[in-house]
Amino acid sequence: MRKINFQKLLTGTNNKLLGISILLLRCTIGGILFVVGAGKVFGWFGGMGLEVTIQMFVTKAGIPAPLAYLSCFTEFVGGLLLILGLLTRPAAFAITINMLVATIMTLPRGFIAFASYPFTLMIIAIVILLVGPMFYSFDHLFAKSDERFKTDDNMIF
Repeated sequence: MRKINFQKLLTGTNNKLLGISILLLRCTIGGILFVVGAGKVFGWFGGMGLEVTIQMFVTKAGIPAPLAYLSCFTEFVGGLLLILGLLTRPAAFAITINMLVATIMTLPRGFIAFASYPFTLMIIAIVILLVGPMFYSFDHLFAKSDERFKTDDNMIF
């Protein structure tokens, strides 16, 4: 009969479950941003499309058009890349910056009602940026070596 180590069960880390957890985070934030970005860029999923969205960014928020385009495509492309786990860290970095700006822009209207949403997405993107794509990703599939996925207390990434 196998003896259960309750301390390890309560305090240990299971790398497979950690990888699945990061996959769930990537797919959640990626799915949300892909749908929102597709609505902004193509008018899919009930979105307004690119021209109307850009006009709203420029007139109502005072954001220059080039940055508004960058924001829309960051959500659309970055969301897709996170779902796939492809170029995960660059996508998470771009999304972190995008959601930081969104948080700052919406904060004057109230944190709970407006800024909490982009803030939450920003924190999830930061977690993905720090942890990386983990095992269930195209990045992992294309990696030359699994060395970058092993734990090393001396490494930041």
